[in-house]
Amino acid sequence: MNIPGGFDNSVRIGYARVSTRAQDHQAQLDALAAAHCREVIVETASTRDARPKLTASLGTLRPGDTLVIYKPDRVARSMKELLVLLEDQLHARGINLHILTGICAGLHRPDGATIAGKMLFMVAAMAAEMERDLIRERTLDGLRAAQAQGRRGGRPPAVDEDVLAIALARRQKGEPVTAIARHLSIGRSTLYRALGPASHGQLMTAEPGTGAQ
Repeated sequence: MNIPGGFDNSVRIGYARVSTRAQDHQAQLDALAAAHCREVIVETASTRDARPKLTASLGTLRPGDTLVIYKPDRVARSMKELLVLLEDQLHARGINLHILTGICAGLHRPDGATIAGKMLFMVAAMAAEMERDLIRERTLDGLRAAQAQGRRGGRPPAVDEDVLAIALARRQKGEPVTAIARHLSIGRSTLYRALGPASHGQLMTAEPGTGAQ
């Protein structure tokens, strides 16, 4: 376990995700207890993807603060989900990530002074850029195919079916519309319009701390 010494006055929030079936909780909780966290949030895993306590914990952090976790699988079930968290929830808001154990153990900063200190965030940024490029390519391919079949298209729509599917999936996981729009390189109001009727239901409830948008 790698715990850096000499913390400053920034806030460190620990997050633990435990399962009712697993028996290895104590190592995770002991590590977080020793990591100089102001608070440790414990969330019990469910069959749903939602992690309301993680979302709430992220909402309390400010630029320069740190989210402390035992290992990456406590906050993400896949590499893609971890990269989304790094890029949209942490990097975009200037929040550090401290991983206590495993191959990625260490303090990772979006503005780290060394390559090693910001490598995770660099990988997440590259993955986000690649996803945006793929979305644009699919949109242009669709437009060219339509033109080849004699259908004239004007300006390609900002939100096609692929983009909308990605936006809906990310919104259902509790991500703010602002973060999703930034990630997809489209306007927030454009995304709201594309989501359409869903904006009146659960998907489009006001984001914490932002009020109506």
